[in-house]
Amino acid sequence: MEDEIEEISTKENILNTITGEDPEIDNNILSMDELVARVSLLSKNHNPYSVSKEIEEIKSIFYTKLKTEKKEALGTEELEKEEKSKEKLHPLEVKFKNAFDIYSKIKSEFRKIKEKKEEENLKIKRTIIEDIDALVKEEESIKITFEKFRELQARWRETGHVPITENNHLWQSYHHHVELFYDFIKINNDLRDLDFKRNLEEKNIIYAKAEALLEERSINKAHNNLQELHEHWKNVGPVERTLREPLWERFQEISKKINKRRNDYFIEKKKENSIKLDLKNIITKEIEDITFEEKTSHNQWQEATTKCHELEKKWKALGKLSKESNKIAWEKLREVLNNFYSAKNNFYKQKKIQRKEILNEKLAICEKAERLQDSTDWKKTGDNLIKLQEEWKNSEFSPSTQSNEVWIRFRKTCNIFFNNRKKYYKEIKKQETE
Repeated sequence: MEDEIEEISTKENILNTITGEDPEIDNNILSMDELVARVSLLSKNHNPYSVSKEIEEIKSIFYTKLKTEKKEALGTEELEKEEKSKEKLHPLEVKFKNAFDIYSKIKSEFRKIKEKKEEENLKIKRTIIEDIDALVKEEESIKITFEKFRELQARWRETGHVPITENNHLWQSYHHHVELFYDFIKINNDLRDLDFKRNLEEKNIIYAKAEALLEERSINKAHNNLQELHEHWKNVGPVERTLREPLWERFQEISKKINKRRNDYFIEKKKENSIKLDLKNIITKEIEDITFEEKTSHNQWQEATTKCHELEKKWKALGKLSKESNKIAWEKLREVLNNFYSAKNNFYKQKKIQRKEILNEKLAICEKAERLQDSTDWKKTGDNLIKLQEEWKNSEFSPSTQSNEVWIRFRKTCNIFFNNRKKYYKEIKKQETE
């Protein structure tokens, strides 16, 4: 029945974005600079509450990216130390906090203005109900009374939203007093029929607008506009009793078609989502497999890193999933990437330790040689230095500047001894000749 009109409800929430319908934007693929810019852009939305979920999503993504970047640069242990310390914030974090604070202030101010306006609207609508109630008690002509009633109805429609906690009760009270008024004017059939006719014309216009929504390309825009048309329908007075049910059923039928089109759209999106999710999971598994492959050299790790970068690009190029699937898929991707970079960091950490051990070994050989360089026990010392040279050859190669410096020291030390020995024997030979 028309008297029992309820706002059409759907399981899916209306997508709220900065430019209206923008379901393909995936904030996960934006850089940290772009995320900061996105927050600033979204802050300019006429209704900051319509983008609050996206802002919170961006905040989570930003800090995840920031932590990942720091982890790649510093390693897990250094990152934990930095997080415990109270050093200066990352420059991008400062920018993000500033942008987020601006949004929070705008949102807070918007809420205050909205609440104040809703309270004002509540007072206005309560006054309108009181004025409708007073009409039936006035001793004026029915024509004048009816004109006043039409003006009050127009004012009601023009007045905006009230606090949501008051909305239901207020509407019921308004509807009740409108019915009482129509009961009051039943004695004047001409005016009543004229009003029925006007209401019929207005409801036919609403129906025509609803019908046109079937051609609207934007699914969300059609849905939002349909909600507004239902709200408008509720606020238009009754029509002739015999037309009420058929008129309402006709409007309901077109509403069902619009909602079916929207539901079909989401069913198709769900199928696409499932296919994309499977493809993303395959890519994630490939990255996971790369992590567990044995890599024993710098070149192998560089090659593996390039592969991971390419797979990550491929993953992102598949586009955004539904909110829930997107969250799960991103968490899994971040997990396997974190595992990869942790393994990579551990490899280079071990390499660093090994290089230090090799350097210390070479340094020890060099220092032993340096202690022998001035010895004149030519036979024994020469044998010892040759052994040290063999030790040097058998020690692992370390391609570092420090290792090269130690090699130069070692070679110089050996040269000093062997040159001194050569000089000594040359002098002996010379003396023997003389």
